[in-house]
Amino acid sequence: MIKRGRAALLTLALSAPAAAQFPGFGSPAVSTAPAAVSTGSLLGLPLAIEGGPWVVGDVQFHGYRDLSLYILQGKVRARRGSLFTPSDVASDVEALRAIPTVESAGARLYAIPDQPVPENYRAIAVSTMMVRLVYQLEEKNLALPGLSRSTTPAVAVLGTVSKVPLAAVSGVVLTPTAYRGVGQYNTPGLALDINAAYFIGRLYGKNNLSTQKTNFIDRLGVWFLSSDAKMQVQSEGDIRPAMAVGAQGIFTFRDSPQPSIAQPNVSVNVSADTTRALGETYIVMSKKIRKARISAGYAYGNAAERIALLTEFLSPQSLQFSQGGLTPIEAKSKDTPFASIMFMPRPTQPLGVEIMKPNGMPLNPILFNFKLGYFLKLNFDLSYLRFQGGWDLLGQFQFRYTHFPRTAPRGSVPGT
Repeated sequence: MIKRGRAALLTLALSAPAAAQFPGFGSPAVSTAPAAVSTGSLLGLPLAIEGGPWVVGDVQFHGYRDLSLYILQGKVRARRGSLFTPSDVASDVEALRAIPTVESAGARLYAIPDQPVPENYRAIAVSTMMVRLVYQLEEKNLALPGLSRSTTPAVAVLGTVSKVPLAAVSGVVLTPTAYRGVGQYNTPGLALDINAAYFIGRLYGKNNLSTQKTNFIDRLGVWFLSSDAKMQVQSEGDIRPAMAVGAQGIFTFRDSPQPSIAQPNVSVNVSADTTRALGETYIVMSKKIRKARISAGYAYGNAAERIALLTEFLSPQSLQFSQGGLTPIEAKSKDTPFASIMFMPRPTQPLGVEIMKPNGMPLNPILFNFKLGYFLKLNFDLSYLRFQGGWDLLGQFQFRYTHFPRTAPRGSVPGT
């Protein structure tokens, strides 16, 4: 009989509501929305933000998009292991609401079943379990630089609405900008882009290195596969530009041989290597001025030597012939200033042009890459290569893939 009575009491105790078993348990506060069942099960057991104190075991931020997590962490006093009261939570919420870009802020409290309160706090805390503080934010719908409110698209990300540009602004064609990936392009942090540019051939050109000659369609077949890793160290403000430092690794190869160069009484067959690895480090600044994003930077490395692969007149044999040397002359360069300007008539149709000027390269080439394909609803762009003694108009395709960051910041959606 005694054992049966104990079993009955234990059954009643386990079936009692959580509020009867643990002090502080109950429905969420009136000022906060109730958590979904799936989210609550991941975050812990819901608690009312009344009573207290509690021992903080974890602090999370949900709902932010453009704000940096480091800024949000610096605005609140909640830290793991700290003793917190309802007034402390209210102070943190007020600090978050004071951020200019925050529309509203609230807090939720969850008990963490597998994290007991430290021994020295057990006599003070109202719960034997540590708690998880979740600050829920809602940011103002601000138009991104270069996009008006009417043209900024709303894209759903796991149930939330985030205003993000649909076209990549982390680079133009071959040169980078100081911006990052989709949704975080103007927040400091890391980014990684994968870029592929294919120069299919020369459409038209002229040169007078030996005799006046007009060049029509010639096949090039040059691929530039690059990986661009950058760190944005400064976000863009009303006056200050965005700034980033980074490095590019480029792998070049051909799917057709470089065209030959023919001169009176002389015929030279260009024999360039079919593959080559290049690299550079760079610093770049970007600023939105009215409807244009303007970038300027400086790169150190041999990456600009890929320009020599775009015309036979910069090949070693051609330079030996035109410069009067005794041995083949390599088109070398160790540093390259570059600049670009990009417009966003529509979020999916950027217009841009970039300029690259390798220092110290023979014939002083300068390359202009135009980004016009999206505007023409074609992924086909033009390039203009100018050098001493001639110029070429080239056709090229370009594909940019933002590997990181691609979406809204991790943690901006509950459960992510």
